[in-house]
Amino acid sequence: MATPKKNKLEPAEIARETIKRMALQRIAPTPDNYRRIYNEVAELPTLEPLEDALNRALKELPRETAESSKWIGAWEKLLASRNWKALPAMLGAEMQDKVAQARQWPDAIRDLLRAWDAKQTSLTPQRKKETLERVLINFGSDPQLPEKLQAMTKSWSGYAGNSSELIDVGGVAENKAEIMESSELNKPPLPLSPRLAALQENINTLQGMLRQSLRNGLIPRLEGYPELQQEAGEIFALSDKAVKNEDWQLLARQLKTLIGRVELIGIEEQEIKHDLLALLKLLVDNIGELVSDDQWLRGQIAVVQTIISSPLEKALIKDAEKSLKEVIFKQGVLKHSLTEAKNNFKQMVATFIERLGTISDSTGSYHSKVEAYNQKLSSTDDIIQIGALVENLMQDTHEMQTNLLRSQEVLIEQRNKVEATEERIRRLELELTELSEKIRIDQLTGTLNRRGLEEAFTQEIARAQRGETDLSVVLLDIDNFKRLNDTYGHEAGDSALQYLANTVKEAVRPIDVVARFGGEEFVILLPNTKVKEAVGLVTRLQRELTKKIFLHNNERLLITFSAGISLFRMNEEQEVVLHRADQAMYLAKSTGKNRVLTEDDLMRARKNLQSSI
Repeated sequence: MATPKKNKLEPAEIARETIKRMALQRIAPTPDNYRRIYNEVAELPTLEPLEDALNRALKELPRETAESSKWIGAWEKLLASRNWKALPAMLGAEMQDKVAQARQWPDAIRDLLRAWDAKQTSLTPQRKKETLERVLINFGSDPQLPEKLQAMTKSWSGYAGNSSELIDVGGVAENKAEIMESSELNKPPLPLSPRLAALQENINTLQGMLRQSLRNGLIPRLEGYPELQQEAGEIFALSDKAVKNEDWQLLARQLKTLIGRVELIGIEEQEIKHDLLALLKLLVDNIGELVSDDQWLRGQIAVVQTIISSPLEKALIKDAEKSLKEVIFKQGVLKHSLTEAKNNFKQMVATFIERLGTISDSTGSYHSKVEAYNQKLSSTDDIIQIGALVENLMQDTHEMQTNLLRSQEVLIEQRNKVEATEERIRRLELELTELSEKIRIDQLTGTLNRRGLEEAFTQEIARAQRGETDLSVVLLDIDNFKRLNDTYGHEAGDSALQYLANTVKEAVRPIDVVARFGGEEFVILLPNTKVKEAVGLVTRLQRELTKKIFLHNNERLLITFSAGISLFRMNEEQEVVLHRADQAMYLAKSTGKNRVLTEDDLMRARKNLQSSI
């Protein structure tokens, strides 16, 4: 420790310099100010005055009880009045209280142990325990706690099984005559100690959560069951009034009974939902057989079949609803266009018949006129009459030609209308076909969905069996996907799925099939590919994935996956080969993640496990 530098000035010089500085700085000439300036001049360390230190310490003390507030107030009053003559009396009283309290504790503990061990048929140990806990809750921070304990033990020894002899103070069963006077009953309960206050706060929080769960969760859930709903309402009312241990025990019993009955209802509703889904599936399958030639309606039925054949998901149902609404709208437009085309065609035929009749009438009239002109021409030799007959004939011929041209224009116009309607119908049919194709596509990643995978899998299996070629099946799963979702949100999870899907589609061949199998799982079908070649392709895919940068909110994230590979065997079901790939993928995850294992690795691991057992 460094030694303070000794000031070379003499005390008298320091005093003169102190007075000089106080005058120049216009500092009030108080003892405290003089001491402070003197220490600065003498280069002495400034020490906090004792009175200031005591005041600061008193302000930092907790005021949890009335006694502590009273004690702190007495000391603050003493320091403010500077009546130091009262200091010895205060210190003596404090010392006597501490000594008296220290002497009471052995007697209180001794009486408690003696009363606890005393056997009383009308006062069980459980009752004693509850009484002791309530005394500690109400008087745990009270300096008179030893006295309260002694009064409690006296009430136990005088208890004869008559509840009228006991009173309840803060939930504590005590003998009124031996514990406290009647005036003491009206005192407000003393504040709890910090630990007990925290315990009470936790109890209040749990009580509030229970009430909220009953009010917002269970009671509305039982709307179709009035008897159970009424019982839940009674439990809700009881949860608000529960204070004593007996109240909580009764509440627990009633709640346990109610939950048991609700579980039975849940099982029954689950069975009803299963039966309804089975009935709906049967109905949809039957409709699908009836409309097998209608490709648009068949696509809609495929959507419903996909939904009811897999676990129900709100997002999947919403996407299906959106697609079906779009298909229904397009079908409505198409129906209107078909009706319009039919009307146009009918109008064209009617116009054709009408014009044909007009042409027929015109032609008949023309032939009659020609015959009349022929007869007149053969009966006359007058050149003037012959010229008039020729002129009339040319005029009639021109009128007939005009009628023919007009009929031709009307028919051409009607034909153009029919052709335009047919073109609109073909365009709508093409859009409906594209919508039907969307049913096979996962809207998030752009890969095939489960429905599309089933169809592609069926085609590839048929091709492999027909040509006796290899078909490798890859099942990959993003590592730590749940942690990614929980840490960065579902938006980051969706972006990671799209990132992986795009990387896979860029890496595979045009003949390969990529599909989202569900959640964060993808399936890759590799035709004409052996297992060893599939391992090499997936390994390259892993390296390609780590080369690229996946950014979320300008933060680089590492995306990896674990993969399992199996080889299709002749006459094997899709589920069987997928199950082997899934088992290999699970082994890859459980042995470190970011690995590629095959069904052969899975068999070797099982053999090693059996040999070790």
